[in-house]
Amino acid sequence: MLKMVKRFFSSTLDIVYPSKCFHCGALLDGKHAICDDCFDTTTRITEGYCEVCGEDFEGEFTENPLCPNCNNLTFSFQYAKSALKNTAKNRQLVISFKYGKQHYLARVLAKFCSEVLLEDDRFSELPAPAVVPVPLHWWRKFTRGFNQADLICREITHQTSIPTKRILKRRRYTTTQTRLSRKERLKNLKDAFCVRGDLEGFRSIIIIDDVFTTGSTSEECAKLIRKEFPKVENIVVVTVLRG
Repeated sequence: MLKMVKRFFSSTLDIVYPSKCFHCGALLDGKHAICDDCFDTTTRITEGYCEVCGEDFEGEFTENPLCPNCNNLTFSFQYAKSALKNTAKNRQLVISFKYGKQHYLARVLAKFCSEVLLEDDRFSELPAPAVVPVPLHWWRKFTRGFNQADLICREITHQTSIPTKRILKRRRYTTTQTRLSRKERLKNLKDAFCVRGDLEGFRSIIIIDDVFTTGSTSEECAKLIRKEFPKVENIVVVTVLRG
């Protein structure tokens, strides 16, 4: 019986404070998900990316250009930036967090987002900012057990002191968007969100999500915020991964 109790508390602690690095298995001595070496070598998007949607390019650039898609599109947000490149290791981090219910990964995923918010001048100089998580429909949140964007926002607030404002609600259930085109995604998301609460005192809104693919979800959220809160000066997007 004592052994069973020890095993239970040991496994529970590993979920909250994992004892081994997610990537390499190295022993950890603190409240981290990956070791310092793996954190430092994680492939980030640092230069050579679209100045609107954040799609990363190969090669060297003296300035960030527009990608072909953004040349023909108009967004309700000013620009988006993803923290991490779409590599196998980075995808596994997000997949394990989102679908494997490894909640402790929220801390390190938020840390990558916090780097963008604190070190990129376009974000760090935004006046009176708040982070806003993309909401889940209540049924999907119930079946998954949590909203991944909300957990990341909580950690971002803890790490940066930028307040979290949960002013969006998903009022309509939508089918998965994995295989849909951008046009199909926008149709799927039409009128899926509504607002709750207010943004009094905030001039800049940073929409937070786990992955940016076509920008459809961020666009619907930004369009609604711009419509309902016309005094908001800036609406931008930060995600963990670029899809």
